[in-house]
Amino acid sequence: MSAHVLPDLVTPPATGGLFWKAARTMRRKPGESPLIPPLSVTLKSFALQGEHVEAYNKVCELPEGTLAITYPQVVAAPLHMHVMTQPNFPLPLIGIVHLRNVISQKASLSIGVPYDVRVQIGESRRTKLGIELDLLTDYLADGESLWTAVTTVLHRIKAKERSGKAAAPAPAAVTAHYIPFSVPEDIGRRYAPVASDYNPIHLYPWTAKLLGFDRAIAHGMWSVARSLGLLLPAYDGVPARLSIQFKQPLLLPGRVTLKHIRAGQGVDFDLLAREGGKTHLSGRLEGLV
Repeated sequence: MSAHVLPDLVTPPATGGLFWKAARTMRRKPGESPLIPPLSVTLKSFALQGEHVEAYNKVCELPEGTLAITYPQVVAAPLHMHVMTQPNFPLPLIGIVHLRNVISQKASLSIGVPYDVRVQIGESRRTKLGIELDLLTDYLADGESLWTAVTTVLHRIKAKERSGKAAAPAPAAVTAHYIPFSVPEDIGRRYAPVASDYNPIHLYPWTAKLLGFDRAIAHGMWSVARSLGLLLPAYDGVPARLSIQFKQPLLLPGRVTLKHIRAGQGVDFDLLAREGGKTHLSGRLEGLV
């Protein structure tokens, strides 16, 4: 199926209007086998802003002067919402679950340099949990992709049968390092204006309860960036690839431990709950030099 190319944008879409449109998608009834069009949009000549990078680094506790591999993903998030709130996109956005990310970069992007930011709806597939969908993001300079990401999300469909529990991961063969830290109750409200992500599940206990959570939960991409803030000084390198799997929500406030192991030319890491044994996310950084 050929891409359905939307008109180019010259400024990022306003998130206030997008969240209103997202709320209205609750009325969508996609059924079990919806046809998902390969929508595509490009934000032309967009330059990363130093002040915004600094604000992002501060709330995620990243080293000063870092342009983290996760940052372009956050900036592109309104484009994801833009394509998914189009009238011919069949899935409701309320309740959609962020499952995983794979991000690659040929080199760190630069502040003040114009890039074309392209977002496309990629492959979709039916799984035992529902419909998985890939969102493809590229930062291009002179037509060449310098930074790319595959973001996989899930639209849940009630399973007819429950599967057995997943097998526990095998213990690591090398010594792991552990860094405990606490996540404050207000981190969702502090991160929201920086990431332009005001999803109510991240803001207050009462807004999270409206959507089925006991308390507000941390933004997944904040948890990843906070982990990077602890990993990057320890391994002193610029990652070429980051893969992440989100597993369990991190309720706020929270007490967690970052577990990390050097493995080849990369680092494997897990963000673990300090009580209860849950794994919030697992990831791998590669290409560290």
